[in-house]
Amino acid sequence: MTPEGSEGGARRRAGMLVDARQYVRARAEIARALAEDPDDGAAFHVLALLEQREGHHDESLEALDRAAALGVAPTAYLHTRMNTLYHARRFTEAVPVAEELLRHDPQQLQAHVLLAQMLGGEGRADYHRARAHGEYAVSLAPENDHAHYALGQVLASTHGRWGARAALPHLREAVRLKPDDPANLNALGVVDLTLGRSASALRSFADALAVDPTLEPAAFNLPLAMLGLVRRAGLVVTLVLLAAAVTGVALAPRAATAAAGGAPGAGVLGHVVAVVAVLAVLGLVVARVQHLVPPTVRPAAARAWRRDPVLAPLVVSSAISGVIAVVMVALPVPNGVHVPPLLLLGVVVRIVAGVVRRARTARYGRERRTERADLWRPRS
Repeated sequence: MTPEGSEGGARRRAGMLVDARQYVRARAEIARALAEDPDDGAAFHVLALLEQREGHHDESLEALDRAAALGVAPTAYLHTRMNTLYHARRFTEAVPVAEELLRHDPQQLQAHVLLAQMLGGEGRADYHRARAHGEYAVSLAPENDHAHYALGQVLASTHGRWGARAALPHLREAVRLKPDDPANLNALGVVDLTLGRSASALRSFADALAVDPTLEPAAFNLPLAMLGLVRRAGLVVTLVLLAAAVTGVALAPRAATAAAGGAPGAGVLGHVVAVVAVLAVLGLVVARVQHLVPPTVRPAAARAWRRDPVLAPLVVSSAISGVIAVVMVALPVPNGVHVPPLLLLGVVVRIVAGVVRRARTARYGRERRTERADLWRPRS
């Protein structure tokens, strides 16, 4: 927002152009305003806003210092300085500025919101102060998505699943109030992921990327959400493998021995029915996973299944186990002697994939925590 009560046509036009994000034209108007009155503090304040919007944080702070020296109102100066330091990620400097602003205006919503985010972010947690600011912000503006987003950040940043459950209603409310904000969607996805709600998390990340395809945390967390689906599908495939082993032995013909005569087994029809049943179950598993992946991210999901260092081993092991299950019920080998080595092979493949997944997921977990520190990114 531009400073209130400003006079001078060029300065007013500059303020409106900054709000409209027409920065080149705004800079020309500010230059005109300062040429008319080099001691116009309000014009320097507008210049500070322009520099902040363009990411020139040091230049913004210089203009703010000049504006303060020329008598700009403390609340306007502190508000813009707080925002500039926050967007520059200079949180240790921004916190005292926000607290000073609250001494002038105890109900300044954005100061409470930003203090919640700065004090509650991972790596700089002051949980109780951050939560108090977040809850007060929600009480001041229950229809403000950023207030719910900030409180959700604080709650989700600690106490594991308990914190995620407490954060969930606030982040859902943030999405309801502003469903086209990718940061809201992404934050909701992270909380769902923490709670093991892989399908919900996947939808949130897909929606976030649909709004902002460049949002790196959402792109990073997308395979993590798919990991939950693939692991559940892998569990079903493992059960199919075990059931196929039992069925393969039951269907197999019995060779004659000295103590007993042979038996023909289930015959061709029995083996065909068993193969069809195994393929049907495996097909349902694949169809279910594909159905849970939103259409907008299916190309990315397909690439992840083939190339992702965590997902690919699980997908390959599930495919191998599925083939083994079909072979076990398809072959009419006497006494089912083919089943034990094939079952052992399938189990070894699953175990190796699980070990690889655990090792690589540990690395993912470390990187994910780093990403989460950046997830609650500065918002205009």
